[in-house]
Amino acid sequence: MVGFAIGAAQTSYVVVDSRLRKKYQTQPGRQEWVTAVECICADGSSIVPLIIFKGKNVLNTWIPLDTLNSWHYSCNAKGWTSNIHGEQWIADCFDASTKEKANGQYRLLICDGHDSHISAQFVRYCIDNKIVVFLLPPHSSHLLQPLDVGVFGPVKAAMSLQLSRLYAMEISRLQKIEWLENYRQARGKSIVESNILGGWRGAGLLPFNPHRILWQISDTTTPPPQAEPETVTPYLVTSSPPDVASLRSSNEAFYDALAVSGLPTPVKMHGRNLGGIAEHLHADNTLLRQANTEMKGVMGKRAERQSTKRIILKGKFIITDEGICNQLKAAEKNTKEKKTKKGRGKQKRAIREVEVLETDTSEDSSGEEREILDCVEVLSI
Repeated sequence: MVGFAIGAAQTSYVVVDSRLRKKYQTQPGRQEWVTAVECICADGSSIVPLIIFKGKNVLNTWIPLDTLNSWHYSCNAKGWTSNIHGEQWIADCFDASTKEKANGQYRLLICDGHDSHISAQFVRYCIDNKIVVFLLPPHSSHLLQPLDVGVFGPVKAAMSLQLSRLYAMEISRLQKIEWLENYRQARGKSIVESNILGGWRGAGLLPFNPHRILWQISDTTTPPPQAEPETVTPYLVTSSPPDVASLRSSNEAFYDALAVSGLPTPVKMHGRNLGGIAEHLHADNTLLRQANTEMKGVMGKRAERQSTKRIILKGKFIITDEGICNQLKAAEKNTKEKKTKKGRGKQKRAIREVEVLETDTSEDSSGEEREILDCVEVLSI
């Protein structure tokens, strides 16, 4: 699954006048999100994508004719994937494209750990149709996800090159169909057999080579040979950010150098003040970093407690299990009940506000009627 912002492009090379000191490339100002759900197979093939637009309904004017009946399209208020889209994709895209190839055998579906496309119905469908879903460990898709390793990079680069040609024309707004036409061309150039097989090979999955990944994350690498020590002025800080001890010792050496220098006294005092300010700022920065780390931990735990689905899937890899399916179903039912209660509360508050408004309106209308009658009496006189 890869997300794009319509109107955004990566850094690319452009031809400009070498005499200009600054170079700019215009991009359309209005941007909205679109998601492409892609899937590649270990044999070097790929299945048709699911494109999720931002909008209430999918319009035919958004879709090129050559992909109207072959690709799958959907939409929602944000252009992101959701439980409904996950259920639509697993049935209409993945199962329909791979069932005949599997010939009644089990299929392995490798997904990242994002839970927005996993629901109880998604897991139920996989169990009933011999699909084993494997979730990658958190924060590992850049190493283990073949799409991230060998496919999405070329796709985005080709997409950026395609869009750069449009931006050179100084268009004010990129239409959805224009974006999709360019994505179709970029996809045809990038999601090819060589890149797909390279992604599986780079992730160490096919052929199976775990040492390829372990070597990248290993902390026991051979230390590089030590270079000859350089002569460094003792009051120069060489680390960023410096630790407290090195900063303090550097300042002391700096003060000693100031004392024996022939600089005027105000300059020496200014140097000592700067050293003190650096120590105070370093202490404040350390405290702020610690507070920020603790705050992130608290907020992360709160988000985890609120998302029951995330708790259920945490630490799980094979999720096509009856127990996990039942837990997800119960969690979704609980979430739906909470939303229903919350909605009823909002409706009650809205009704009370309407009653108050009706009361105020009736009072105002009676006052207006009295003013009209007074005017009539004045006119009669």
